[in-house]
Amino acid sequence: MRDFRYMKKYKIDRFKKIGNVIFVVEGGRPETGGTELRLLKKVFADILDYEVQELRRGSDEFICHGPNSPFHVFALNLPKNQLTQLNEDSLDLLFQRLRDDFHLKPEDCPIFFLYDRDVLSYPKNKLRSSYVMKYTDPYSTNTGEQGQLLLSYPSIESYLLSCIKDNTIDLSCKLGQDAKAFLEQEICPNEPTDKTDLHQKLIEYIFTDSPSIAEECLIHSVNEMNIGLDKMGLSTYDIDNLSPTLLDVYDYEQKQYNINNSFPFISLVGMALLELGIIIESDIMDN
Repeated sequence: MRDFRYMKKYKIDRFKKIGNVIFVVEGGRPETGGTELRLLKKVFADILDYEVQELRRGSDEFICHGPNSPFHVFALNLPKNQLTQLNEDSLDLLFQRLRDDFHLKPEDCPIFFLYDRDVLSYPKNKLRSSYVMKYTDPYSTNTGEQGQLLLSYPSIESYLLSCIKDNTIDLSCKLGQDAKAFLEQEICPNEPTDKTDLHQKLIEYIFTDSPSIAEECLIHSVNEMNIGLDKMGLSTYDIDNLSPTLLDVYDYEQKQYNINNSFPFISLVGMALLELGIIIESDIMDN
């Protein structure tokens, strides 16, 4: 078990051999891909130089991004947004595309599910028991359930904010649309109110063309995640056994919602980068 509270520094391992990795995400407008798919494309293809194969909702073809790399990230949409789509039948149909098109065995790949804590869509008890407690390991649990659910509270915009802003855990709101408005105001307060392709604009504002700055954003997001976990009393967590931590985060956020009618901002997207070994600890300190 590693105590991240006392970690000195992180760095990006650009030579990490990640193999094949599967992300199943919500969002996913057929014409644009949506925030989550664009985020994965930006992080893994544009910044880290892996190959990303994107399958948008309603599309018959994969879209390839990045270099022709031996390491592939598959960014996939289920037919509908809701977590209720995370069932064996729907996932089997989706993963069959990987078997047919890439001769890939999903059961041999780490699988991550990136979703929002949408308070309007899920009864809290059903979400806790049916999803948070069920999907805890990207490789497989003792009961054979594969896939790790990494929620963002209240939405994926919490992750984008954590890339650039300090102490995001001190922010809170009820709905993802509120978080999106907060993010827009934080990043481009003087821009026109034209909402065309806003998701892409926000991601481009955060992850500039400078590789070093983009990497700093990824590391900053993990530091912000750890600051949030520390505030929850969860500074010590086992990256190889995240089940207790994922459940404790959910319970903490639900308690805060019951008290304040809002969720403190935190995203667990960074856990995937830690688990894949892309972001690692470094003993080198700045002078």
